[in-house]
Formats: sequence, structure tokens, C-alpha cells
Amino acid sequence: MAVASLVLGIVSLLGGAILFVPMVLAIVFGHIAHSRIRKDPSLDGAGLAIAGFVMGYASIFFGIIMAGLMAAMAIPAFNKVRQTSMEKMMHNDARQIAGAAQQVMLETETKRVEFTIDPETGKIGGPIGEFIVQLSPGTHEVDGVIEGPEDTFSLSNPALANGREFIFDADGNPRN
Repeated sequence: MAVASLVLGIVSLLGGAILFVPMVLAIVFGHIAHSRIRKDPSLDGAGLAIAGFVMGYASIFFGIIMAGLMAAMAIPAFNKVRQTSMEKMMHNDARQIAGAAQQVMLETETKRVEFTIDPETGKIGGPIGEFIVQLSPGTHEVDGVIEGPEDTFSLSNPALANGREFIFDADGNPRN
């Protein structure tokens, strides 16, 4: 058992704590072998048993450190992807608003369209509400008026970094 503990301890260290079963078996076999060796002085291999369960514990320690490092590297990357995704959703919302506003301007022969957005549900109010079912929840209008093809409107979402405001032209293209 002491030899098995040593071998499994080496395998668990080489496996970088990914191999969970050898790690646990190295600890269990090492403790069992060490206990038997202490009870029966005619048995040899106490050093092997100790080395096996120490390597098993070391694998756990290194596994925790590696998991922490991986999380420390992954969390900022996930946040960046989330921010980029939310910005793209807001740009898509702006294109929907711009298209609906142009449709309303064409059908009613007006040059001004006002709209509101319920940030809780993403429902849009005003004349363009009949063309848009729902926008991204959390998005709200900062300037909910479009006056002609040269005007701009702005949207914001508190889930974005610093609640950044985005300005869009009447076609829904970003200005900033």
C-alpha cells in the first residue's frame, strides 16, 4: 500500500490536481499503510507511505491554487465579454428604434417621433411601440426624441460599465 500511495501521489502531482481519484487514493492508501506500519514494526515503507499522502495533499493544495489563478484570469475576461455583448444588444436596440421611427415618419408624414422605454420589461412606448415588441431589459432612453434624418437619440443601460450613455444617429448607427 505504501508503494501504491507513492505511485498515486506522483501521478496526482503530474496530473496537476486534475486527476482527482489518484489524489484521494494516494492520501487514503498512504494513511492506511502508515497506520499498519506503526502497528507492526516488522513492516517497512513508512517513508514511502508518508511521501505518498504528502504528495496527495500537495496535489490538493496546488489544485486550489491553480483553480484560484484560473478564476482570477477568467473573471475579467468573462466581464469583458459580458460588457461587449450588452453593448451589441444596445446597438441592436438602437437599430430597431431607428427603423421603427423611420417607418412612423413615412406613414404619418411627420418629422418628429418620441418614444419611451420601460427599463424593467423592455417594452417601448410611443408610436414606434407597434413596430417593436421588446428591447433588452435595463435599457432606457436618455433622449427619446428623433427629429428628422439628421437628429440623434441616446440610450443607456445601468448594467454597462459606469452606466455609459450611447448616442446614435437616426439610422441607429453609433456616434461615440
